[in-house]
Amino acid sequence: MKKKVLASILAASMVMGLAACGNNGPVPTASDDSQPAQTEAPAADAPAADTAEAPADVVPGVDGFEPFADQVTLRVAVYDRGDNGNGCSDVENNYWTNWVQENFGDKYNIKVEYVGITRSDVMTDYAMLASTNTLPTLCMEYDYDKLATWASDGYLQPIDLEQFKTIAPTYWANMEENGLTGYTQFDGEDYIVLGKRPYGNTNYTFVTWYRKDWLKEAGYDGSYPATNTELLEALGKMVENGHQYPMSGSKVAGAGADQNYSFRDYPQDELTWATTGDYQVPALSTEAQKRLLKWNNELYNDGYLNPEYYLRSTDDVNADFINGKAFQWSGYVSSTMDVLNSFYETNPDAELGVVVCDSKFVQDPTWGSSNAFRPNNIFGAMVGFANNATPDEVKAGEMYLEWMAQDENLFTMTWGIEGVNFNYDENGNPVAVGDQSGLPEQQGHNNNVDYWMVVTASKSFGDIESDIKAINPQGLPQDFYEDILANYKGQLALYESGSVNVDCLFGGALESVTEYGTSLKEEIYPEYRDQLVMCKPDEFDALYDELSQKYLDAGYQEIIDERQEMFEAGETTKLQ
Repeated sequence: MKKKVLASILAASMVMGLAACGNNGPVPTASDDSQPAQTEAPAADAPAADTAEAPADVVPGVDGFEPFADQVTLRVAVYDRGDNGNGCSDVENNYWTNWVQENFGDKYNIKVEYVGITRSDVMTDYAMLASTNTLPTLCMEYDYDKLATWASDGYLQPIDLEQFKTIAPTYWANMEENGLTGYTQFDGEDYIVLGKRPYGNTNYTFVTWYRKDWLKEAGYDGSYPATNTELLEALGKMVENGHQYPMSGSKVAGAGADQNYSFRDYPQDELTWATTGDYQVPALSTEAQKRLLKWNNELYNDGYLNPEYYLRSTDDVNADFINGKAFQWSGYVSSTMDVLNSFYETNPDAELGVVVCDSKFVQDPTWGSSNAFRPNNIFGAMVGFANNATPDEVKAGEMYLEWMAQDENLFTMTWGIEGVNFNYDENGNPVAVGDQSGLPEQQGHNNNVDYWMVVTASKSFGDIESDIKAINPQGLPQDFYEDILANYKGQLALYESGSVNVDCLFGGALESVTEYGTSLKEEIYPEYRDQLVMCKPDEFDALYDELSQKYLDAGYQEIIDERQEMFEAGETTKLQ
């Protein structure tokens, strides 16, 4: 197996791992919670950032851009999330892709083509594109190990950072400001540049809404149950009140399916965290996954899940919530949320609440934690250049990143057009229009995030209060600002106490994940999961043991072993 790892990356990422545990490195506090978690400078053996000035006849940045003599095609990856109800349905051709072409591409004789990448099956899509030599010029992802795999498999070409700093000085300055310049290398060569992630020590923008009125109807005060044991009791009363299948349900597949963070033991065992704690490949065979699946088995057998959940999609779950048939619904917070707009149109008298993370660790004696979560990290999107991109295409890609990083362009892509997508309030701050459905200028998922993610993972004014106001859903009968802010503060408190941890990072490609990961998460796990969820409760334990062994034999054991090998070799972050 390839085990060449850049020491400087590991030194820097280990610092981040320590900071995640609250033991090292500056982290946000109550007086400084507007900044993402930072890392220390790279280790002494890491290449220092080169601050050499460009030659006198070269004008850095946008001011130095000139049109190409011959048109250059720039292919840019963009997620296709399949959620037509939350933005434009054609991610490759819409008002905003045309706006980029008119304001960037036409100006510099660049034809900008967007390449839709299935969000739930990124690695398969990239493998198909690589096999046909049609990778997008700009390859991007949120997961560090995927970029490491692409570099190892030859999908990417090394970057000339001196050229990049000249063409994209604003982008590079953002990387310097956010502690990202020590993460550009794999195997001793520069392969990636990185966007930032504000408030990366939380995951506060992913929120669960629930029917507060259903809880009150059942005799509760409307607060979300503190533990899963209490939730089961409440669900039983909801069914008695005529709410059939209150937890809805759909089939699961793809990266991130069945994340078990709230079912783990805390503090975590370091080796378990390193070898099975990654969210991409479901951790069947672990105690945490057993608790999670046993929980779903309970929901299924008690009649709280739709008995045909395995045939249903996320669209069905959305429809259940909109039509007043589901107790809760989860999604990323955005100023424009079509699901919530449709929900209130259908249920004008309903009362929703937001599940707020308690600032103190909550432990359910039967099911594990009920408020642990997966924090993000300081990385936003990581961007590499395709192996077959020509020098002109690489340059066009670097120009695109710099252009998108300009304040005026980033503002327009995130906020849209005044009077259409947003308006200014009395203080001169932009406020998004809540319902943009049907507009030609309708923004894509989460206010176009999949286009501007190359710069930042979320729009930010630099302080959490303003940033939550910016993404707080608009035009609804209820305001959720205070709850979203409380959720952020609760997550931050858990992070700073060391009660939740960033995933382990590996300093090189995991060949076992490349070989077995897709089949495990896309084919084997969904089949085994359904057997476990739908079996009789008294059959669950024996079946879990049986299917866990089959899952290990199908490749998961090799993944665990390779992760352990890298962990013991000092080629990963650490949990302390």
